Amino acid sequence: MTHYACIVQEGQAADRKQDALEAGLRQLGQRFFGDDPAGVAIRWTRQAPGWAWTAGEPSTSSIVVRSVPLGFDDTHREAYLRAVCDLWVETTGCSIDEVVATAFDGPLSL
Repeated sequence: MTHYACIVQEGQAADRKQDALEAGLRQLGQRFFGDDPAGVAIRWTRQAPGWAWTAGEPSTSSIVVRSVPLGFDDTHREAYLRAVCDLWVETTGCSIDEVVATAFDGPLSL
């Protein structure tokens, strides 16, 4: 099973657009990794207001985490991460500076 972990700020656009973001992540997983969309687990963690800060201000950022197969080449990793960021910006209206996407080698278990 493929796992994603998404950390968002409660009440922000990413929190309100969860269904569209999940659908987009499933599509990206299928496109880049051949994932079966039904076999994807996405865990959402919502940070309460005041629990996360960026540059001394309440955070509006999201963090998206996924593992990739061992040996996944950097060119495809970069394309995947760019696609995740594009999904977030297009779906939520956030700026590119408000999304952190990471893809690390090996399994992610939640």
